[in-house]
Amino acid sequence: MAAAAVPLHTEVAPLVFTQLEEERVRDYFTKLVAKTATGVATHPLTLAKTLFQLGHEPYPLSTGKVLVFFGREAYFLPNAFQYLKNLYNEAGFTTLFTGLDAAILSSITGGAASFAMEIYLDRYFPDIGGAYQETKKEEEELTDHESFRLKLRQAIRASIFTSLGLIASRPLTVVMIREIAQLVGRETKYNSVIGALYTIGYEEGPRGYFSGLVPALIAQGITIWGTFALTYAIERGLVRATRDNHDDEHARKAFKDARKVFNVIIPFFVNSFSYPFSVVSTLMSLNGSGLAVSLLPYSPAFSYWGDLFDYLKPHGLVRGARLFLREQKGAVSVGANHHIYASNKHFI
Repeated sequence: MAAAAVPLHTEVAPLVFTQLEEERVRDYFTKLVAKTATGVATHPLTLAKTLFQLGHEPYPLSTGKVLVFFGREAYFLPNAFQYLKNLYNEAGFTTLFTGLDAAILSSITGGAASFAMEIYLDRYFPDIGGAYQETKKEEEELTDHESFRLKLRQAIRASIFTSLGLIASRPLTVVMIREIAQLVGRETKYNSVIGALYTIGYEEGPRGYFSGLVPALIAQGITIWGTFALTYAIERGLVRATRDNHDDEHARKAFKDARKVFNVIIPFFVNSFSYPFSVVSTLMSLNGSGLAVSLLPYSPAFSYWGDLFDYLKPHGLVRGARLFLREQKGAVSVGANHHIYASNKHFI
């Protein structure tokens, strides 16, 4: 009997999107364009916040009330716009967009990787986080158990695809932070994305591309799970409070309005717990860079992010948390011009 012919190769079926997936892709690209445009417009604020996190405060302090018109007297660091104005006067307009190339690529890479993983999970692993159950019920029509399972599934799946996006974009985030950080020492080590990636790989190896990744993942995890827990607790509390007025149209509208308000407030509240890890992640991104701001007298060198976290505990973990009314709670010093300055440097 003749043996059956064995094909030399198997053709791979092309990836074909369903109509629903095509709509999601179009919607994603629309949002991506808007997000990129917003990122370009607000990049100077990103630059200022990064320098705040690094502790670079070279400009004089002012005095004022902690509650603007009330409260005790305190020293205040320049707000973000004053800071950027000073930087513009010193180094010019283009300096305000330092790191923009890496920032755009990081946003696109991370967003695309996260979105692709979300599509992949929905297509091939719909049961991760719990079986998918299509429901058209409003939140107030769900039981506590149904609402919990729905939000838990969303949190688990969001943790997976956002983590992938964060990991995929990390090398570019590191480049952006280092491009901005070299403004402190007026260095020119990282002049382009390609050149910076080559330099990091040559000097530090693959590990350098993922400097500060662990605290960044922790910050993201706190944000996702903190938002999940608070949203569930508050929404179910609102449902119980309005249960007796379920058929009242006014009560239903009040419930929906309250949900919208809390959906805005909750992320800001959760951010206060995740933000310290974002600061640590930014600083650890400089580990091994050799930039002036990563060395004494600006900062001791740390090989483990937990040691840096402990070092920053007194005042440094909230650096850059505010763009305005930035009270200086740490040490101050008097400059040669008799102005008061923040004293963030570490001296042996």
